Amino acid sequence: MVSALLGGMSRQDKYRFIRGTGWENGTYETLPGYYVGDAGLNEKFGIPSLNFEDNGQGFRTVAKSIIGNVTSWPVTLAVASSWSEVDTQRFGVALGQEFRIKGANGLLGPGVNVARVARGGRNAEYISGEEPYLGARLVVPYVMGVQSQKVLAVVKHYVNNNQEDLRDTVDAIVDNRTEWEVYYPPFQAAVDAGVGAVMCSYNLVNGVHACGNPDALLMDLKGKMGFEGFVQSDWWAIHSFVAEEGVDQEMPGDSTPSNVNWFTDANLDTLSDAKVDDMVGRMLLMMLRFGLFEPSNQTCQPPLECSSKLYDVDAKSPERDALNRQLATKAVMLLKNEGGILPLQPNVKIAVLGSACDAPQDYDAQLAQWDLGSYYNIGGSGRVIAYEPISIYAGLKSKCEELGCTVVSELTDNASAAVEVAQESDVAIICGATTSTEGHDRANLSVDQEDFMVNAASGLKGAGKPVVSLTITPGSIVLPWVDDVDAVLNIFLAGKYTGTAFADALFGDSNPSGKSPITFPVQESDMVAPCNETACPYTEGVFVGWRALEGKPVTFPFGHGLSYTSFNYTLLGVTTDAEAARSIDCMGAAVCVSARIDNTGAVKGSEVAQLYMGFPEGAGEPAKVLRGFVRVEDLEPGASAEVTFPLYEKDLQIYSNAGGAWEMPNGRFNLYIGASSRDIRFDSAFAACDGEVTLDLDQPCKE
Repeated sequence: MVSALLGGMSRQDKYRFIRGTGWENGTYETLPGYYVGDAGLNEKFGIPSLNFEDNGQGFRTVAKSIIGNVTSWPVTLAVASSWSEVDTQRFGVALGQEFRIKGANGLLGPGVNVARVARGGRNAEYISGEEPYLGARLVVPYVMGVQSQKVLAVVKHYVNNNQEDLRDTVDAIVDNRTEWEVYYPPFQAAVDAGVGAVMCSYNLVNGVHACGNPDALLMDLKGKMGFEGFVQSDWWAIHSFVAEEGVDQEMPGDSTPSNVNWFTDANLDTLSDAKVDDMVGRMLLMMLRFGLFEPSNQTCQPPLECSSKLYDVDAKSPERDALNRQLATKAVMLLKNEGGILPLQPNVKIAVLGSACDAPQDYDAQLAQWDLGSYYNIGGSGRVIAYEPISIYAGLKSKCEELGCTVVSELTDNASAAVEVAQESDVAIICGATTSTEGHDRANLSVDQEDFMVNAASGLKGAGKPVVSLTITPGSIVLPWVDDVDAVLNIFLAGKYTGTAFADALFGDSNPSGKSPITFPVQESDMVAPCNETACPYTEGVFVGWRALEGKPVTFPFGHGLSYTSFNYTLLGVTTDAEAARSIDCMGAAVCVSARIDNTGAVKGSEVAQLYMGFPEGAGEPAKVLRGFVRVEDLEPGASAEVTFPLYEKDLQIYSNAGGAWEMPNGRFNLYIGASSRDIRFDSAFAACDGEVTLDLDQPCKE
């Protein structure tokens, strides 16, 4: 079918797919009725156009009319906090549905870059957090969910887009082992899931811009990873004519005062027919594979056919709104609960303190400045301006109208006034928040109200008042007030239902189950900072994020998240005979670990059981790497669930820079199963000898 279509297309027909259109030439503005990226308009044979829209966490609100007619989802990092493949797929399906209703058949997401830099401006957009294994597991259901709705997913930003400062000029100097073990796995998983397109990033990789880096695009992505889809440039990320170097589509295809077009007729005319057919054929293949050609699935042709869908059609639904609330609720992370102060009792008197408790949402200001975020959404191309978001104060007021509790407030950042207002309350809630954006990294890891949080927490503690800290963040923060509060909850920018999610968690209507996909450090200097020069050596190698902090103090570790109930872990067995394993989930695995999780508390709760593995000594690997997780949903008191953790051959291998291949080291592999990277409930081990796995730890490996 692809060959037949290509045979009937002229070179000009094909060129319309190879370069985008729809921007007002010489500006940074799209023309009316066009999406952020369009290609293949006005083709014959009933070939639909490709209508791409931002972004991986919802339909981008590029006009005021769109703000009220799309769902205000949590950011992707918040969704990742649930560690739920089921919910991630539901999220992907819902996104695909909404994009199609709005006329788009291409979704510019998901973002999967591993959080090397804690202050990274786009960390909130990325599903991996600090861990490639987590990203690799979650990107699969996300991509499958989106593409099940006849919308192509575009995984991004390939590769090493780990900071926003100097993003066009910074040169990520990375060895092959680090690429394959840390930064490539989420992209490989997306490829394995059949993702339609890969977007290459702005930065350089080992001296060559990622959008035009033949090692990354041709040798690794299209070669070793086996990617069959097409490579799309990030917008104005091309710096030369790079079709032969692996870029198949230039976006957006129109120039600006500082960006020229490279995929011009003159340059494209230098390509062979075979090369052009390969570029366009990759697009047609994905469009056919995922049903974009079917008449009932075709969306619209910009500009006239799409204007109403893009700007006016209301894409929300009760079902997606309910899912939105569920995702926000599951994103709440209970990080500290000293003395079991939470959940609160229904008749409690609460003091709600601090400006972040009732943060405003200024639509006009955000529309006027593309990189302006809020405490409900990030800034930049990943922004979905949350419509009528529910603040913490509003969420608690609504909850107390339901339960009969009382709320008093001091919604400024005057710590003395806050302490005074809280005197007659039973518990004080203090709020801090910050946001982030594409284009530049966060200035620091502090919330905007850090002085207030420190002084209010200290003053309230001195007054003998129980204190709960609530924070809204785009990623990691420092919490210098943590020792002066009794409980800590955090949520990553959560859209419309921010306050509702917190209120439900505070009163126990929902039992918190979020687990942190990043580390909360003791001090900012413990984390990797953005490079401030062009050369950016990744000297830490595979010791990225939480892996580099093993053995060092942290405020809250990777994988951490408490519950209002308690869970007991029991090892059921470790076997190398996956055929005889307790669950079909271990079929084909090299090692299978089975465990039982018991709810030993008094209320229903969900737990994310995690498996970490330590490679043999001398392998040059971190002390622990994540190699498994299972979310056990809604376990009743006294109930138990059996879980299995399959370890496949690839999980036991490291990448050899010398050999350019995956190799399994000889020696003892340690297993650690628990509730976080530092809450290990039991351990075990196995050994590998010349590629053979054994439970006999005394068996010597062959020389």
